[in-house]
Amino acid sequence: MRPMSRAVVGALLSCLFLVAAGCGGPADRESGEGGGAFPVTVPNAYGDTVVKAKPKRVVSIGYHEHDILLALGARPVALQQWIAEFDGGVGPWAEPLLGDAKPVVLPSTATELNMGQIAKLRPDLIVGTYRNVSESDYELLSKMAPTLVRPKRYTDYAVPYDVETMMIGKALGKERQAKALVAATKRSFDDARKAHPEFAGKTAVLAYPLENGGLGVYRGDEPRSEFLTGLGFTVPKAVDDVVGDQIYRELSPERIDVVGDVDLLVIIDFGQPKDHFARNEVFQELDVAKRGHYVYPLPHTNAVVHNDVRSIPYCVDKLAPLLAETLEK
Repeated sequence: MRPMSRAVVGALLSCLFLVAAGCGGPADRESGEGGGAFPVTVPNAYGDTVVKAKPKRVVSIGYHEHDILLALGARPVALQQWIAEFDGGVGPWAEPLLGDAKPVVLPSTATELNMGQIAKLRPDLIVGTYRNVSESDYELLSKMAPTLVRPKRYTDYAVPYDVETMMIGKALGKERQAKALVAATKRSFDDARKAHPEFAGKTAVLAYPLENGGLGVYRGDEPRSEFLTGLGFTVPKAVDDVVGDQIYRELSPERIDVVGDVDLLVIIDFGQPKDHFARNEVFQELDVAKRGHYVYPLPHTNAVVHNDVRSIPYCVDKLAPLLAETLEK
């Protein structure tokens, strides 16, 4: 279904506002669960998100915010599907929290926000902290409901998990629960570092495969790399330098020697054959390949890429032992 025109959306919004007007006056100040109080104001890249009352119909338009919402006890009425094979829109690490809820799934194949569909959902909060939301789209969404997008100091898809969780927690009036989730996530990293002291001082790089035999590599301060740095690894400066001010950089086969001498190379599964690098002569000449200190394809890739307070503990439990085994080769 094609997204509706802005004129049609405007008409829909007018109808929604008339319905809302018949339901009473401005919301009274109320206490949210966990000690939150409304109204609350959350700064974002384009201004302030003002939530006047506890949200009851949350639409999650970003690619992993539903994990955070579910962890905070808020089941969204609609969520954005990232991985097509997740029929219900959520990964196995979040499915237990979804329960019997059947949110509308915004398909992963949609390249644009379907404004008409979102308006029909009658949201009272829209969450899009992990999505590229333009200022014009933000303005339109904000006419439907308070809309949460990334903070100004971070680029799209680069908000750290703790910052994002606290933003969403505040908007829900659940800052105390959000702090607890962040603390529990940090403890999962702490416990893994204690269990695997051999990670300390080792260099590691998170990458994804290119069809031509090259690699896409992530900066050390990029959220997806947080999984490795949280475990105690360090991303080499040479990788940060080659990526520059971007989140990631795609390297041709001739340039993958940048990661040749790292202690551990972790390559996520992007749909290439399992022997993609085993039959790549250039890759096999790298020192890291000769040592066998690389993992490809990385299991539970989707959880690593989600990088939130629900998926991180799941990843730590599943993958830290595998990384330790790889370093022992």
